[in-house]
Amino acid sequence: MAHKKRTINISQDIFRNMLIGTLLYSVVLGFFNDYTDILWTRSYSTTFLAAFVMQILTYLTFALKDVIKSKFKGKEGKKYKIGLGFSLWLVLFLSKFVFLAVIDFVFGDAIAIRGFFGLMGMIVCMTLAAALVEHVDKKLALNE
Repeated sequence: MAHKKRTINISQDIFRNMLIGTLLYSVVLGFFNDYTDILWTRSYSTTFLAAFVMQILTYLTFALKDVIKSKFKGKEGKKYKIGLGFSLWLVLFLSKFVFLAVIDFVFGDAIAIRGFFGLMGMIVCMTLAAALVEHVDKKLALNE
């Protein structure tokens, strides 16, 4: 049986990224809440909403990263490479403070994160989990 190749439009891609990211983040945050003292949330609903907020922030961070990349696209030379690298590092580094501030503003006492390094640990775990999901998804696409 011949399969038609499916195409995904941008709205579907955003929806899928937001859905999978939120679900994945809620699982990781749930494990951190249950098994570490890095994260405490008042309820699973709070954990889930925090995952959704973090997914939105992650999406916006990567969108900003893409804008910066496009500004440096086509530029040659060492100073442009250094400028691109520093700009991307700065966005990714400062975004963690934005994450903490937004979570504190939105959730107040309903969530407690044990400092910057605790947040970094959670973000590393969420990034690794997302990379694993993406890797499996690409492998499955190759098997069609």
